[in-house]
Amino acid sequence: MKSPITAAVFVALFSLATCLASPLQAESFKTVLFEDDFSGTELKKEWGSWKSESVVRDGVLVGITPKDADHPSVNSIKLPPLTDLEIAVSFKFAGSNRFNIMIRDLDYKGSHAGHICHVSVSDKSVVLNDGKTGIFLKEIRDKRQAGEKLDQATQDMLKKKQSWNKAEIDPEKWHDLVVRVEGDVLTAWIDGKLAGTLKSDGIAHPTKSNMNITTVDREVHYDNFAIRKP
Repeated sequence: MKSPITAAVFVALFSLATCLASPLQAESFKTVLFEDDFSGTELKKEWGSWKSESVVRDGVLVGITPKDADHPSVNSIKLPPLTDLEIAVSFKFAGSNRFNIMIRDLDYKGSHAGHICHVSVSDKSVVLNDGKTGIFLKEIRDKRQAGEKLDQATQDMLKKKQSWNKAEIDPEKWHDLVVRVEGDVLTAWIDGKLAGTLKSDGIAHPTKSNMNITTVDREVHYDNFAIRKP
């Protein structure tokens, strides 16, 4: 027979696992800041684009990187300064097999282009990154851009700023992604199942003012997009 302490610990762990396994978005992130079902013929005025040939086609956003571009297609939404937020989007790979949800603070100068954190999704993996104190930290990115080798201590530090998770995402089907920033924790769910989580200090950056969908190559289709706050 289990002791009361053991039973209580089990219940607590089960409750925590349940919370992580389900987005619970309707309960904790209720306020919709922006949403788009791409039912029009072109992008809404709230969307910005950079190095992008993305279009609205047949009721979805089609993410397209120009063939001669030196950077993935960027489709962005400006945000009121937020600490915690949730991004939801349906997606289907349609040629390209990778995209990113990037969260930035456009006024922050300590990281490249104000990058704070991001989630990279491919058909084989879901990778979560603290960009602010990790790969986009200005001095680290400057060294990498200059071709300098990072010392072992820096390489070891960067491993702690990333969570790599194996995935098997059917490129023939639509899937639902939820990305949430809550305090210093970044979490992603795909089709209602936990896909990865990362706890890191840079994620808790107090102001996030920009969200990017970056499509690597051509094409990824997106639908049912929403940004929410608690």
